[in-house]
Amino acid sequence: MKKKIFVVAALGLAAVFVAGGLVASNMGFKANYSLQAASVGVSNSGTQGLALPYNHQTSIVTAEDLIADINGDGPAACLTTSCVASVSRHVRTTDAPEFYTGGSGVNFTITPGDGYIVVVNTDINYIIVGSHNPTLAIQLDSSGVNGSASGTQLWSYPYHSTAVNAEDLINEINLAGGAGAVASVSHRIRATDAPEFYTGGSGTNFTLVPGESYFIVMNTATSFVPAHY
Repeated sequence: MKKKIFVVAALGLAAVFVAGGLVASNMGFKANYSLQAASVGVSNSGTQGLALPYNHQTSIVTAEDLIADINGDGPAACLTTSCVASVSRHVRTTDAPEFYTGGSGVNFTITPGDGYIVVVNTDINYIIVGSHNPTLAIQLDSSGVNGSASGTQLWSYPYHSTAVNAEDLINEINLAGGAGAVASVSHRIRATDAPEFYTGGSGTNFTLVPGESYFIVMNTATSFVPAHY
């Protein structure tokens, strides 16, 4: 499937770096993100978080489009028999996942800043391209705000974020929302499907990975613009 890197207006001197298969700047991204099927010791169920650039490809509007784009980077057989079992998003008002399989479920709209969960039945090196929106404010709701059930949201980590680990992310959000605004951040461990949490004082201060999405639980509703290189 042919892909484009969509360019936004230049933001002065762009920072460009290459690390772990990622090519990034203030203008565009191209990342090779490994989606792993179920395999002993690697992935328990073929489930993983996925973060898209805030200006993702214009061809990706819905969950169905995302499934088609991922299949396009898989083996040829994925074009006739989908290698993506499902994609889902987190619904804040119910704390429940909303799934789409390509044939059933809710074909939800892809929203900049939202993270997603993808289940695959074949290993796929997904080539993600797009660009960052440096002015997009991320609204993180606490319990009861905008109908949020528990203050939990699934967030898309910017590919050139200055936050390197969970503690950095908590500190950055707390700068915008005040001390203690963040209750916890977490991600899914592929090998076990278990969540790994960090509160800023307890848990595991895990490393943040471009292409991965993270759950954030808020004590205080906060709007923040992610810092980036």
